[in-house]
Amino acid sequence: MQQAINDSLIADLVMGCQRGETAAVERLYDLYADRLFRYLLVRVGDRDTAADLTTELFLRVLQHIGSFKLNRERPAATVSAWLYRIAANLAAEHHRSQWRRPWISLENLGLRPIQEPGPDSLAERHEELGQLADAMSALSEEQRLVVIAKFVEAMSNSEIAIWMGKTEGAIKSLQHRALRTLARTLRSQTQQPRQTWLSYARK
Repeated sequence: MQQAINDSLIADLVMGCQRGETAAVERLYDLYADRLFRYLLVRVGDRDTAADLTTELFLRVLQHIGSFKLNRERPAATVSAWLYRIAANLAAEHHRSQWRRPWISLENLGLRPIQEPGPDSLAERHEELGQLADAMSALSEEQRLVVIAKFVEAMSNSEIAIWMGKTEGAIKSLQHRALRTLARTLRSQTQQPRQTWLSYARK
């Protein structure tokens, strides 16, 4: 169960971090580390790499929190947008250095089908995941964030709206467009669309 994030808490934590309070830094880490790790895991497809990038992310946060300008009207949305922007930049830097696309593992994501795939379906599953990685790369960054938050983090539309600083209507629109793009891309890749981790995440 993810810890709740609200404006007053985030405003207090940011000010505490800027004063150099260790407890505030630790609480900010506790609130966001798992969320950011999962985001990075989907982007890079490897647990160790995602963990390393999460560590690098918080090192950058500590380096720049002193000069961070908090929007007093929407503290939670401001901080979330900042953290995910850093995460997105780290993922992009990683891919530029690796010259390869991410491979997404159902096991790494903690999403498992009701029945374990048999040996005969293993090659098919690997092909599926490669197709999904390609499809995800066709989404905008905001669409990708919404899909990950909804189907990996199991966040509600209202929760996603808070940390992205958008209305629930905007989140629904982003989700709808993202899923249509994914479906269209996957259909173009195969004549017989198969289940993906999005299907399993809904169960």
